[in-house]
Amino acid sequence: MNNLAVMPVIVPALAGVVGLFWWRCGTARRVAFALVGLAQLVLALVLVDSARTHGPAVLGVGGWAAPYGIAIIVDRLSAIMLTLGAITALASMLYGFAQQPVRFEHPLRLPLVQFLVAGISLSFATADLFNLFVAFEVMLIASYALLTLEADDRDVKHALPYLTVNLVGGALFLGAAGLAYGLFGTLNFAGIAARAVEMSGDPRVMAWAVLLLTVFAIKAGVFPLYYWLPNAYPILPAPVAALYSGMLTKVGVYVLLRACGTLLPHDLTGLHAALAWLAGLTMILGVLGAVSRNFIRGILSFHILSQIGFMVLAIGFFTEYAVAAAVFYIVHHIIVKSSLFMAGGVVGVLNRSDDLDRSANLWRTMPVVGLLFLLPALSLAGLPPLSGFWGKYMIVVEGVRQGQWVLVVLSLVASVLTLFSMLKIWNTSFWAEDPSVPVRRDDGRWRGMAAVTGGMVVLSLAIGLGAAPFMDLAFETAREVLDQEGYVRLVLGAAGEAVAAP
Repeated sequence: MNNLAVMPVIVPALAGVVGLFWWRCGTARRVAFALVGLAQLVLALVLVDSARTHGPAVLGVGGWAAPYGIAIIVDRLSAIMLTLGAITALASMLYGFAQQPVRFEHPLRLPLVQFLVAGISLSFATADLFNLFVAFEVMLIASYALLTLEADDRDVKHALPYLTVNLVGGALFLGAAGLAYGLFGTLNFAGIAARAVEMSGDPRVMAWAVLLLTVFAIKAGVFPLYYWLPNAYPILPAPVAALYSGMLTKVGVYVLLRACGTLLPHDLTGLHAALAWLAGLTMILGVLGAVSRNFIRGILSFHILSQIGFMVLAIGFFTEYAVAAAVFYIVHHIIVKSSLFMAGGVVGVLNRSDDLDRSANLWRTMPVVGLLFLLPALSLAGLPPLSGFWGKYMIVVEGVRQGQWVLVVLSLVASVLTLFSMLKIWNTSFWAEDPSVPVRRDDGRWRGMAAVTGGMVVLSLAIGLGAAPFMDLAFETAREVLDQEGYVRLVLGAAGEAVAAP
């Protein structure tokens, strides 16, 4: 089972390489990529089951024992994220097949998506700081290529801030890795955790922690480092935007959670408080940006930032209950946000635009599409008993328990404004009737797109209506994430048991 830990990285990487040589687009090529996506999902589910029943899978790559070699570990948190990534990638591929006839498909889209998934998976599975940097760079190259691949000359300019900010973040990350090696003598997560706890109170550790969390905050889109995101995501094709909105910023949230729970000493209360307040600003400013936009992709892109604020706020509260809330909220948000971008793509096909001034009549003519948007929209706003309610409820409960009344009020205001902006889309695109706006029901693409969107919506409903097992898994994951001693024993012990140290 330990050998399976690296397969979520190898499978998409090999698929991407094969796709580069299999240049001619066709049905067989699409089927092959879909089967690869299905294999990734099955593999991720096997790893989730293994992590719950047998414990984390740990692999010393090449037979080199940690901390000398590269360690790959898939624990509960990693396995959950790998599963969510596989679901989102598979759904976005199937959605793209329905949206775009094969004769118009760009031959590089599918290979680049696989390279992107490989980078995302390596981010979740690695237990080494330098290889996390490598994963980020693989993600950046693939994501920038996808961002500009099908953009026109007017939109491609929005890719420059995306690239610039992420390149700066990469440079800072490389500096943080070098500083970590100088301080701790290793880049292995477990080795860093063991040394950092011993050096707790050393100002150099605090300085390194600030630098590292700054890098991860850039990846997550935390205020004030988020301005690159809301103008870049809307230029993407709908299926790629669904994948980006679901997964890319969650990699940043994942590494923030991993850093606070595993790498850094747990007594950095000032740093946790700073994260919580930055999260509060992210929530409010992100949702205000959403309210100001007048097209669906723009509104949803700003909502990514606002919802990131909720996840980081839970991390900032930094208790077992709060970490469990963050895990549950991540699960909810990836599915809901991807489904909303997919529903927005269906609106664009039916109305030939997602501009709110040029879309209408959809509830009267296409009530099914209306439900596919309304249900995840209400979940995003946090209405019970949908999945967003449970995540926000847990965060608010922890905020009240800690007496963080201002942050609790900010989260409630952000939720109300989220509902307002979702109703803004609903009232114009679905409820309003405008004879001058056509509904292209004869465009058969919308049926396949709606079917994939419906699958994601059903999954989000399952998370909300059957929240108990997901919460149990979230609490199990929180306890494991906060168990630094167990992580150190697991990686530095298990990774080297089968082989001699070099």
